[in-house]
Amino acid sequence: MQTDSIELRRILIATDFSDASRNALRYAAAIARNHGARLYVVHVVSSVGYRMAGVDVEIYAAELAAHELKELWSKLGGSDQPSPVELEWIVRRGEVCDQLEDLIRKETIDLVVVGTRGRTGLSKLVLGSVAEEIFRKVSCPVLTVGPSSDWEWPQREVGAEKAILFATDFEAASLKALPYAVSIAHRSRSKLFLLNVMRLDQQMDQSPILGNAPEVAGERLHESEVKRLRELIADDLKIDHEIRVTSSPPVDGILSEAAHSAAGLIVLGLHRKSLFVPTGHLPSSTAYEVVLRAQCPVLTVRS
Repeated sequence: MQTDSIELRRILIATDFSDASRNALRYAAAIARNHGARLYVVHVVSSVGYRMAGVDVEIYAAELAAHELKELWSKLGGSDQPSPVELEWIVRRGEVCDQLEDLIRKETIDLVVVGTRGRTGLSKLVLGSVAEEIFRKVSCPVLTVGPSSDWEWPQREVGAEKAILFATDFEAASLKALPYAVSIAHRSRSKLFLLNVMRLDQQMDQSPILGNAPEVAGERLHESEVKRLRELIADDLKIDHEIRVTSSPPVDGILSEAAHSAAGLIVLGLHRKSLFVPTGHLPSSTAYEVVLRAQCPVLTVRS
């Protein structure tokens, strides 16, 4: 596996000027600085709130947003850093996901960063349900900074030794996410934890097949999953890593291992079936529940 195959040259951060998006902007700036990437700071003036007010109000809102973007960057101290980030300020009008997807294609964006405060009701639409929609729909990898993510991480730990947790079910989506986990761990000199969370019913399912008692079948299944995880990392790849296999509900298993390993990043594959969700109906998924409860950002890569 090539550790230099993943490059983050163009990073897009979507912001609505809330505390959640300010925290996400800190992460985006730190990543851009660490990778020497160009950072696109984007605000979309949603047409939803201005359809009744008229075009003039929408144009004024866009002009105000452009001013607030630069003011936000200044308040966060982005202009005072020793390694300045190449920036582009963008304000668009329309539907958020449509506008972001158009920018992703036109600017060949490598990574989208978004913050979310979680599901907090209709008064928090922009970085609640819209963040979840971005998470599910945009075509490139997404780093979601959830409401429990550490506010101090960008300043304190960029370039320092840290841990990355890669959780896999061995399906195509998670295997596509693996090169990102390996590349980031290699670049940041992080320890990579490879995790498989076995479903609680897997042990019972395997007992009749193997002709063993549940506990024996469970032990053999555990050994099998450990072997599969080891095979994901090439022998000649010089990266500090550790194998973890556990049995629990997926979200609880991932969060428990992330806490145990003090992970600074969780990497997950996002199954394509998440695309087939009716507009306005975004049920919870394993990955998004991890985002909402994790104490670190979550990088998702779509299959």
